[in-house]
Amino acid sequence: MREDLQALIRVETELLKQIYRDEGTTGLVSAIDTLGKQSRSTDRVYGLFDERNLNLTGPISAQPDFIGFGTRDLSVLTGGRIAGLFVLQVDHFDALTVIVGRNGDMIAHARKRLLFGLVSFGILLGAATLTLGLWAARRSQVRLNDMEAALRDISTGQLDRRLPVGSKNDQFDRVSARMNANLAQLERLVSSVKTTASAIAHDLKTPLSHAQIAMHQAADAVTANELASSKIADALAETDRLNTLFETILRLSSIQNAKDRRNFCNVSLWDVTDNAISFLAPMAEENGQTLKLCGVEAQIDADPDMIQQAVINLVQNAVVHAGTGASIDAVIASDTDAVSLIIKDTGPGILEVSKETILEPFARGASDRGTPGHGLGLAIVRAISELHDAQISLDNTSTGFEVSLRFPILKNS
Repeated sequence: MREDLQALIRVETELLKQIYRDEGTTGLVSAIDTLGKQSRSTDRVYGLFDERNLNLTGPISAQPDFIGFGTRDLSVLTGGRIAGLFVLQVDHFDALTVIVGRNGDMIAHARKRLLFGLVSFGILLGAATLTLGLWAARRSQVRLNDMEAALRDISTGQLDRRLPVGSKNDQFDRVSARMNANLAQLERLVSSVKTTASAIAHDLKTPLSHAQIAMHQAADAVTANELASSKIADALAETDRLNTLFETILRLSSIQNAKDRRNFCNVSLWDVTDNAISFLAPMAEENGQTLKLCGVEAQIDADPDMIQQAVINLVQNAVVHAGTGASIDAVIASDTDAVSLIIKDTGPGILEVSKETILEPFARGASDRGTPGHGLGLAIVRAISELHDAQISLDNTSTGFEVSLRFPILKNS
């Protein structure tokens, strides 16, 4: 607005200068008088002074203290006859001083309106920000209350309770999802501990009862002057079973609690699997089974002893449960993301509902009750796979059953 006002003043000044050039001082005085009569003094003002600073025409009685553009209170320059802020241009026409001015109150009013608008906008923005902040705080508090309620239920033993997860994928959702994953793991571990404790009690009771019966029979045989060696051998066999069970349980516990990876190194999955197949080949031959290895050579980052144990357990599990005459294949595959070991057999497979529980300690299928073992082989495989960040999966196929381990690929391989 100020620039527009100055542009108008500049145009008027140029017109007066042209009149002065054409008609001289007399014409200039006449033009200023005419302009002054045509305009209201509250809108425009003109002044003309000679070389002795005498006012020749116009209401301005005192010359401003500047040349060019400036803003002054006109009441000072007119002796109080005209009041208000005016934008003035002071220019020299030879020895004459010409003053052209326009009322600048509109600029002041506009500035006040703009300041009022900015203050009002700031207040509204602050109020909106405060409202949004209170809304966000209330929403966050509701989320925190829901999380607190869920955690309180979990602390009372409701391990299947989960924290609410929304669809916005905000920080609360990500924290809740992570905690839910940990809670699911905790629930699985607690359930596993309960199942393991119950299974241990059951599996210990049987050999202990057999050993007790054998010892009683041995005692009865000694009392009757009969040979008790066979009964004592039966009791020793049962105690051997107990020792084997305890050693396996301790092995599983050791693997589940293992955090140290100092023994990890580059391991040839092909060599490990080939050793397992060579070790179990005689057992497979006795069952009339074919056992072979195929695929590609691949390296993984692993504890060699643990991986050897896992592969032996998988192959042995197939040999024991695939049935007479079954074909068992160990396949090693590699892609850009992972290295996989797949043990496939043409056996009967397992029930779909058993896929998860079969990996728990002491879990056995209904058809496995008559076979040797305590149901710890796959539990050990699962513990080893978790330590190695590997994924284990079990699937019934159209031709039988397969178990696969998927290891992260070596970064520098």
